[in-house]
Amino acid sequence: MLCQALNIPLGYITQATFPLPKLGHTLREISREIHFGHGFKIIRGFPVSKYSQRDNVIIFTGLSSYVASIRGRQDRKFDGKPADMVLAHIKDLTDTSEGNIIGSPSATAEDQAFHTDAGDVISLLVLGTSAEGGQSKLASFGKIYNDIAQSRPDLIWTMLEDWAFEL
Repeated sequence: MLCQALNIPLGYITQATFPLPKLGHTLREISREIHFGHGFKIIRGFPVSKYSQRDNVIIFTGLSSYVASIRGRQDRKFDGKPADMVLAHIKDLTDTSEGNIIGSPSATAEDQAFHTDAGDVISLLVLGTSAEGGQSKLASFGKIYNDIAQSRPDLIWTMLEDWAFEL
């Protein structure tokens, strides 16, 4: 992989450093569908077991650069030090030495409440199947907003108001 040969951090992986001459066009079409269509896309069949965890992260980051070129921060620390993270892992840490740093349900086997992830485009790569549970539901706020704006523009202002919610 070019990005490994260049020895660059994950945050600097781009289409230029991760060239995909055959697949790149398909990924750009997926990007258009996410940004202007249904607002989400599910891709199945990536052979994660063929690659190391590090290579899976590099490949995932490279593929993602074709769908959404700007990456945000998930966490503010890595190994206890300040860091700009472009990737976060959802993994049960309760029975590990890292169990004392659990800050959210994404680091446990507990059910996660329905929630909203921050960002215009959120991507997930599943590295394994959970023993139980693991079901997800998703919806595109942009798609919902656009559909309501077209069919019931009188309701749009309700979506834009502050909503009371319970923490």
